Amino acid sequence: MENAVLFEVKNGVATIILNRPDRYNAVNQDLVDGISNSLKKCKVDESIRSVVITGSGRGFCAGADMSVFGDEVTADQRSQYIIDQYQPLMNQFFSLKKPIIGAINGTAAGVGAAFALACDLRVMSEKSGILYAFVNIGLGPDGGASWLLTRQVGYSRALEIATSGKKLTGQKCLELGLTNRLVAQDDILSNAQAWAEDFAIRPTLAIGIAKEDMFFAMDHSLNESIAFEAKKQIDAFNSYDLKEGVSAFIEKRKPNFLGK
Repeated sequence: MENAVLFEVKNGVATIILNRPDRYNAVNQDLVDGISNSLKKCKVDESIRSVVITGSGRGFCAGADMSVFGDEVTADQRSQYIIDQYQPLMNQFFSLKKPIIGAINGTAAGVGAAFALACDLRVMSEKSGILYAFVNIGLGPDGGASWLLTRQVGYSRALEIATSGKKLTGQKCLELGLTNRLVAQDDILSNAQAWAEDFAIRPTLAIGIAKEDMFFAMDHSLNESIAFEAKKQIDAFNSYDLKEGVSAFIEKRKPNFLGK
């Protein structure tokens, strides 16, 4: 059986490809495990300095594969599955101290929308879309989808999006700040990978610190955030990249960051 998730590394960039194109990359256990294992590789491999996530075929991800849940699966079991599987997976996105760029080809629906918004940055086209499809089949958001959307666009807009069941086009996502870039459809992956390669030659440790700072700040006060920044800055003060960055600035040359 073909792998549900493909993993490639080139020029310091890991590309994670959701690979169930016949099911529009719908989420089953193999896909959950594949993403999780890929993110674990990205965490431990120091040669990987940035990450791109995309989908094979016509779309990014259709959300949960409903065929996984047969009639014999109870509501409590489905609920527990979300906690046991989605919760640790989503935490992996945010705990990875390397930038993750979502190359959102086609539609990211349901929990696939949560995966897309869990990426630190996104590249889309006018043909891309984000669809909170949960309500269309009588469900509320899951997999962290409510938390992610509310923090991106605010409560009222998030509620409107989640309860309308309508797809947000790439252009609308750009207007709402749900994507960073809007490019031609054929350029989504190459643009994301080029962006990731730019990150890969920059100070990975400092980028990781910035990611931690932003994530912490979302749920803490100004004073708590300043204290957290000061604590995390210790790692930067002791890093090779800081010494190299200062030396390169003084010597008026391009720095050679090693990501440590």
